[in-house]
Amino acid sequence: MRTSARAVAMCLAAPIAAVALTGITAGTAAAAPGCEGSMNAGFSYNGVCRGEEGTYRLEIDCIGYNFAANPPVVGQFTSRQDLPVGQAGTVACFGPNWSSAGWAVGARIFRL
Repeated sequence: MRTSARAVAMCLAAPIAAVALTGITAGTAAAAPGCEGSMNAGFSYNGVCRGEEGTYRLEIDCIGYNFAANPPVVGQFTSRQDLPVGQAGTVACFGPNWSSAGWAVGARIFRL
């Protein structure tokens, strides 16, 4: 199946329209002690935790759509990833094959 230029344009327009309609601005990021993270261009969050063994979680709150969720979401959704301490990671509002797209309104990194 081929993706048309019109479909890509619609996928990009949906999160922008959601942000414009709700008046949301770029989000904030929070990091637990021993962890560091940074927002990237308003749609992804990178981070890593260092120190004692264990796991940590990266989370990003997005406004847009997520058709990979069950049930599908149009509006606010959260993407998350659990990783071992010491391994850097990224979470994003954009999913594979445009299954999700959005604008970040907040992000967190914390130990589990």
